[in-house]
Amino acid sequence: MVASGRVIYVEADDPDGDGDAHFVTVSEQSVTMSGITIFDVRADLRPDPLPGVGDLVGGAGPVFPGHAGQKQIQVEEFHVAK
Repeated sequence: MVASGRVIYVEADDPDGDGDAHFVTVSEQSVTMSGITIFDVRADLRPDPLPGVGDLVGGAGPVFPGHAGQKQIQVEEFHVAK
C-alpha cells in the first residue's frame, strides 16, 4: 500500500520499546479509517529529526493490524516532504 498525508499526531516513543514511531495522518487513502492513515515506521527507518504535526509524509508497505487492532502501514519506505 502507498499513502501520504499531513501529520496530526506523532507517537515518538512506542510503549513496546522497539524504537519505532507512529504517525497519524489526514490521508485520502483512508487505510486506518475514513480520512486517516497511520504509518508505523521501524527504528532503522525513523527520520531524524522526526516530522511533526502539519508535515507532509508518505510511505509504502504492507498493511497490518496495530496493537489496538487498527489497520496501519508497516512502512518499508518512508519520506518527509521538504
